[in-house]
Amino acid sequence: MSEAFYSDRAQGRRPRDVRHIAPPTWRGLLALIEQRIDSHWLAKAFPDQCPDGNGVCGTDRRKLFDLMEALIPALGSWPLDRETVPSQDVVFDLVDFIAQRLAEPQQLNWHQWYRHYELGFDVNKGRVAFRADVNQLFGRTGMAYELGADMRVVRLGPPESRASVADLRPDTGDSVLDELIADARVRFLSRSPGEGRIGLEKLWDAFERLKTLEPGANKKASVTALLDRAATGEMRARLEAEAKELTEIGNRMQIRHFEASKAPVTDDDVDYLFTRMSALLVQLLRRTSRLTTN
Repeated sequence: MSEAFYSDRAQGRRPRDVRHIAPPTWRGLLALIEQRIDSHWLAKAFPDQCPDGNGVCGTDRRKLFDLMEALIPALGSWPLDRETVPSQDVVFDLVDFIAQRLAEPQQLNWHQWYRHYELGFDVNKGRVAFRADVNQLFGRTGMAYELGADMRVVRLGPPESRASVADLRPDTGDSVLDELIADARVRFLSRSPGEGRIGLEKLWDAFERLKTLEPGANKKASVTALLDRAATGEMRARLEAEAKELTEIGNRMQIRHFEASKAPVTDDDVDYLFTRMSALLVQLLRRTSRLTTN
């Protein structure tokens, strides 16, 4: 798909590494949401029935705003302050709330007496359009987040990790390993504080599980068989060195073990360590035919 803006076509897309919502981004999101409310994209979830009882004619804004304020109490009352940016969690909760309840309205029968159209709705078209608009705004402002296909805002992760994390979709035949990796990936991309650390623990557990899948009399023999399948020559030696180093990191830092003698892992460390481990896992899984082909 071609880029919508000349600067994107001429200079390439802006890096998606901004972690905090700036005032222009907040105002842009609020504009997208207000436009949908005013155009009755929330009318399916909050219908205002025609007085003649023959269909939906608009949005019950009172019910919409009452539920919004109840579910996101820190948001405040509508209309929202355009100049004061709420906390990031509140902003993204608002996007989630709207995204999961909208549908594109379609004009059906004209009601002459009350002078309005009866409305029909297309949920899928509404979601596709809103998601595209939000993600264009996030992209143009460099936000390291996106509105996912499930209509929830998720973290993209650091730029250097995105390719390997996107490829981290296992099909190993081992349900425990597949679930560990899937859980690690979801938690790493979560915007909730602390989830990245749990995701890191799950990924290290997955690494230890992978070491035991190949036939062998013991874990060491299984690891040798895994590396033999994955590569030969110098590349095999590099993969073995990386596997040993990451094993050592897991043993010496508070990733899988939390004794006081283990070195702590800071929030900044999580992205680096997850990126490094996911790159190794993708290589091993791909070279042993254990990644999904979908």
